[in-house]
Amino acid sequence: MVAISMIWFFTKRMPRIFALAFNLISIFLLIFLLIGCYNPSNQSTFLVKYKFDDNSPFYTIIEKSYEKSNTTLGLEEVIIRSGYMGVCIDNIPSQYSSYNNMTTFSNSICYARKNLSSVPLYRDLEIQLSNIASSSSKTQSSVVLNILKLAQLTSVNVIHPYVLMATVILTILMFLFILYVTVPKLPFKLAVNKFLLLLSSTIVLTWGIGAMWTHVGINASYRLVPSSSMNIITVKKGKKAAVMAWFSFAFLLLDSVVLWLIFLRDRKSLKDEIDNVPCAQNRYNNYSSDSSTLHSKV
Repeated sequence: MVAISMIWFFTKRMPRIFALAFNLISIFLLIFLLIGCYNPSNQSTFLVKYKFDDNSPFYTIIEKSYEKSNTTLGLEEVIIRSGYMGVCIDNIPSQYSSYNNMTTFSNSICYARKNLSSVPLYRDLEIQLSNIASSSSKTQSSVVLNILKLAQLTSVNVIHPYVLMATVILTILMFLFILYVTVPKLPFKLAVNKFLLLLSSTIVLTWGIGAMWTHVGINASYRLVPSSSMNIITVKKGKKAAVMAWFSFAFLLLDSVVLWLIFLRDRKSLKDEIDNVPCAQNRYNNYSSDSSTLHSKV
């Protein structure tokens, strides 16, 4: 009997359980997307990957620029990944740690997105391509390229994490509210259900803008950086991050649709119950009148 009651309980609340499942999947996707490139273990979830193009005619100039000092030898092979919360530098030369007095060496290292200008690699990766004489004066100005600065600009100025952070917080709140209305015999369920409709629609709109912003930022870097760097730097789009962004949006949209369908179903059931009340009352009145007529005849 208990098993039947449990089956009936879950069957009756299956739409809300689906909403909880969609919401939970969205939370995990959004959190993993947010912490991408925050540490080396999560650097596979990157938005954009930068590296020097070894087929570029300028590649030999870059090699010679890094060969001028033992501290920068081999840095032309580094791979830099930009994420929402940080920037990861991979394929760092093994001798770099010894020349920079690093106590521990790792082939990969990640930094917070706003703390890059103070690290030694930021200065060491800066290369001077050529000196160009100014037409207005006899002084020469150098053309400087910093691949790590490009990655920092992507994370700080192009793709911001704030919309994603707000979406994560709101999605967690929505999960708690859905859990609240799923538990039976709790007060204020009607008000919470109405609030859930507003909250779910807001989240879908917010992360819809965020996902499109991410898509545009990734593609802008992919198209602009190689051309603006004279094809010295190649750019690869983070397909995993893009898929996670759009899949999380899809699950949030499904969540909102399920909540709206539940609300409309409940409204229809309530309307049917209200419509049936006068009918029952009329039948009762008819029976009462028939009974009184019968008694009068008797």
